[in-house]
Amino acid sequence: MFTRITFSNGETLDISTNTVIHAWKSDNRTDNKDNMYYATMIFEGSNLDGSSICTSDPIAGLKGLFGHSDWFSIVDTPNKVFKTSAIVSLESIG
Repeated sequence: MFTRITFSNGETLDISTNTVIHAWKSDNRTDNKDNMYYATMIFEGSNLDGSSICTSDPIAGLKGLFGHSDWFSIVDTPNKVFKTSAIVSLESIG
């Protein structure tokens, strides 16, 4: 069983229960020492590791996570990040 994420550009991403997800919230403060913008990691985990997205319905946990974060990536492709506002649908497959 996995969850298929569909984005507004038609791209899809399949996430299994053991896929490790990283999620960030954009930090709009510039009162730090170097006046730079950053994103703060708010989550690292999967649906199997006892983390806060481990719900009986995997989509419920992902909805909560993606609704609270601005960006996410999966460990398999760490150099590619996805904007959560581009998500069109989450679908359970299998």
